Amino acid sequence: MRNEFSIVTIVKGRLRQLSNLIGSIENAKLHPKELIVVWMAPPCSESLMTSDHFAIHHKFVANEPLPIAKARNKGFHACSTSRVIYMDVDCICSPELFEGMLSCLSDKRVVIPQIRYLSSIPECADYHLLATQATGDPASEWMPLNADVDFSKFKTLAFAMNKTDFETVDGFDEAFHGYGVGDVDFASRCEAAGLRLHLIPEEVLHQYHPTFDPPINHLFDIVNNASVFKQKWGRYPLEQCLKKFADEGLINPDYQEAGLRVRRMPSQEEIHAHLSIKPF
Repeated sequence: MRNEFSIVTIVKGRLRQLSNLIGSIENAKLHPKELIVVWMAPPCSESLMTSDHFAIHHKFVANEPLPIAKARNKGFHACSTSRVIYMDVDCICSPELFEGMLSCLSDKRVVIPQIRYLSSIPECADYHLLATQATGDPASEWMPLNADVDFSKFKTLAFAMNKTDFETVDGFDEAFHGYGVGDVDFASRCEAAGLRLHLIPEEVLHQYHPTFDPPINHLFDIVNNASVFKQKWGRYPLEQCLKKFADEGLINPDYQEAGLRVRRMPSQEEIHAHLSIKPF
């Protein structure tokens, strides 16, 4: 059946974004059999949300501040179908997105859409209206469409894969806690397992939220997770980010030889100074 697929999202706090995501799924030309919403927080009134177009199943993982890997794994494992589309809660999908992703989905293939970025959190999920306001990431404009691309281009913002392939790579590694690096590890394991990454023309819009460049507000998560990654893969991820940390005296500059160490905590003034106005 055409709607034999599931959508997974995880959420903590971003309730208007979740409402917009659900609205955009309802406006899609093809509806899923189910939406799995995994809450990284205790139940609230929004965790009773329903839809007239598909089932919404609410799950909970709230035993640590930001259990991203656990939440994603719980969502995938809860799916009753073999085809799964993961969508970040900040997504607003185009009406044709799911048809485009599923038509290209096959064994040992991960499918990703184009991403464009909004400069605000919209009041509605009208894709066609919002698409006129969105901008692309200049770093991605050259990427070929309807083609396989390198796994360095993988983002967890939106992707589709067969549940059997997700289980083959053992999902997201729960040794990574909080922000950063877990996505890079997942992409690395997909590539090592012989999966291919395929980029399609259909797109999602990313609802704005503040970011920091570099993300010094997540310093400890990134340092801890980068150390775990180094033990697994023999190299450090997010090299550009780590170099900026070192340049600002936040970590030791000889981390390549001596291992990563946090040298000092950033001040609130420093964190605020790194707030980026870019939507991507």
